[in-house]
Amino acid sequence: MSDIKERLDAVLHRRRECIPVVDELIERWRRILRLSQELGNGATEGVPDLAKQDGPASDSLDATVLVRAAQECLEVLATVRSRVARDTVDIGVSGRARNGKSTLLQSLSGLGDEQIPAGRGQPVTAVRSRIYHSATDRGARLTMHSEQSFLDSVIAPFHTELGLHPAPRNLTEFADYDYPREIRAEDVKAQPTLGPMLARVREAQEALDTYRHCLTGETCSVDLKDIREWVAYPEDGPGPVKRSYLAVRDAVLTCPFPFEDVSALGLGDLPGLGELVPEAEAHHLDGLRNEVDFVVVVKRPTDTNAMWDKADANALQLVGSVCTAVDVRDFVLILVNTGDCLTENVKALDDDLRRRLNGPDTQRAYWVILADAQDRDAVRDHVLRPVLEHLANALPRMDEAVLQDAEARCRERMDFITRELAAWSEALRALAAPTATEQTIARAELLREEVAASTQAWVDTLRARAGDDFEDTEFLERVSEVHEEVRTWVLTGFGTGAERWQERALNRMRVDRASLPFASAELNRVRVEIARRFSAVDDLLQQRLDEYWAGLVDALGPRLALLVGDAHGDADTGRSRAFLQALADALREAYDPCPVLAETIDFALDVRLDYRTRVLPSVRRALGVLHPEPDDPAHDSGPTSLLAVPRTAEGAELLLERITQLARQAAYDAQTVLAQEPATAAQALFAYAEQFEDSFVRSESSEAEFRRLVGEFQDRMWPEDRTGHRETTERVRRIRGLVAELERLLGEGRPGRITTGRAAR
Repeated sequence: MSDIKERLDAVLHRRRECIPVVDELIERWRRILRLSQELGNGATEGVPDLAKQDGPASDSLDATVLVRAAQECLEVLATVRSRVARDTVDIGVSGRARNGKSTLLQSLSGLGDEQIPAGRGQPVTAVRSRIYHSATDRGARLTMHSEQSFLDSVIAPFHTELGLHPAPRNLTEFADYDYPREIRAEDVKAQPTLGPMLARVREAQEALDTYRHCLTGETCSVDLKDIREWVAYPEDGPGPVKRSYLAVRDAVLTCPFPFEDVSALGLGDLPGLGELVPEAEAHHLDGLRNEVDFVVVVKRPTDTNAMWDKADANALQLVGSVCTAVDVRDFVLILVNTGDCLTENVKALDDDLRRRLNGPDTQRAYWVILADAQDRDAVRDHVLRPVLEHLANALPRMDEAVLQDAEARCRERMDFITRELAAWSEALRALAAPTATEQTIARAELLREEVAASTQAWVDTLRARAGDDFEDTEFLERVSEVHEEVRTWVLTGFGTGAERWQERALNRMRVDRASLPFASAELNRVRVEIARRFSAVDDLLQQRLDEYWAGLVDALGPRLALLVGDAHGDADTGRSRAFLQALADALREAYDPCPVLAETIDFALDVRLDYRTRVLPSVRRALGVLHPEPDDPAHDSGPTSLLAVPRTAEGAELLLERITQLARQAAYDAQTVLAQEPATAAQALFAYAEQFEDSFVRSESSEAEFRRLVGEFQDRMWPEDRTGHRETTERVRRIRGLVAELERLLGEGRPGRITTGRAAR
């Protein structure tokens, strides 16, 4: 076999040349997977507009498909990596239980029943093993389950199959789990495997104390003479049966094979088909896909097993499902195990295979060999030698097919991801994240528009008040009340009573020997008092001014209110003025001041609507009839002639009557003047408001100062976006970066090429 050995060594050498290329691809696809996961795991949160983009591109913005595609590539590449990294040519032995699988492994490896259990009755191989030729080493390396891996990969599948939920989370829960004694008859009828599975998991629970201490997750060495209890089902007996095999995750045996020139040979003891354990088929597929280069399927034609039946066909189909890249006939051999079998049964199976499985097309026929699995010489000459000869010829083309298939599958997924990323890029282009300057300009324009709209609404309210048909009923009622109070004061002797007033008048006329001095003094007193009493309307005038300021505060809007904070409030009308003053100060004292906006607010604060400023001059004109003498001596329109009365009691009574008449006329005239004040004040406030709105929104520097205002205070005016908008912008940029990096990785070196490294040599 020396020539075969050299050719197989050359195959292994060529395989190892691919390792750096495959490792580089795996690392790149891991980065693609990681970036895709970042894209999907929270990167798009807080960017709702991305999902709202119109068009077909937005329908496919699902990062999970990118993750799945990258994971599929990594699975493909992991299989390739397992293949090219093997130091041996590995032959797996598969088949249904009781067909001689373990017997064949014994003949190939030189091990006996203590290492590879074979026997009659129930299946005895409990743990998947790999056996390697070594001229010097003889022993076994066992990888033990940890407690968690035991629960996850051994016990949980039983619970899934049996419908027992939830599965135990720790060994204590497993030990205390109340398993049913038996499966319901109707369930057994529907699924006959449930009964044996329940028995298996109960056996594992009952024997827990015999292997619990071994669930360390560590690797240990065991002498081959002691290996049986770790890899084989025990024989039943009284009391708890020791089941050490349940703690074993993987077993690797090394020993010198009984053949020459087989230094790079490994044997895989694949899980037996048809065993009543959960996920047996999945374990079998995993072994076929990642651990072997060739499979020998063993079929033993006994009296009850002499035909190629449905279970055998399913087993062969299972093998074919994992070698889609190569011809299954290059990958599998059907060994008819003739040991201890009747000739007629062997012939019947052979005929059945030729007629029913292979048919007349010999070019597409499965490879079938007849040999006694117990006969080491026969196994060497009729099984091992032909298989190795076949592999020396077939492995190069099989390897090439596997590599090309991996390339094609990775390329297909790469093209898929590239198309998906194009959709992401299209959506991201539509979702332009503004720069800080663009955001400031946009917010300044938005704020200016908001203030313009709200101040115009405020001005419209004041315009309505300034209309001819608007009546300030509250103010007119107050004027009427004050006039009535003045009239009553006048008619009751100017606050002293008629008799007392006349007495005072008579006494003073006697002293002065004239009526005019007292009359003049009294007119002056009455004039001043009436003017003072009409000042009672001042509170309503101030109220109208406070309403004006409060309306302006509301018109400036909630965002500008955030610049001032607690200075603004509705309960105390004086706080509106304080708010405006604080806002003007903030605009004036900003790092980038807004002087025109501040001056415009100062203008609004400079409005005067009090009695003394606006009403008193008009009232004083109305009270002119109470002046003793005219301001212009050329006009004799004063009451002097009326005030000259006899210095008698009758004269004092007449003087009271005349001054009362003048006071009533003056009060009436003052009332008439005041009745016109609401319209005048409304016209003034409307004009002030128009001027404010025009200056604040449309002055030459308004646009620039609004930008300064937003640039200085936007974190305070948009507190909801202080972190939210920034975070959204950062997420958009993060998504762009992830998409760009993914596109770079996909375009850089085309992460699917494997054979390029082989060609380079």
